[in-house]
Amino acid sequence: LALYTLFPVVRLNHLLSQLQKEREFLLQHGYSLSYARCNL
Repeated sequence: LALYTLFPVVRLNHLLSQLQKEREFLLQHGYSLSYARCNL
């Protein structure tokens, strides 16, 4: 029962870490895109 109650928390943490990675990736690409746009 304890494992069953902990499982959603683990899944939520995993999803949050995935979102954080994707957000950092998008931020880096956004910066590079704006930088390229400024160079043009």
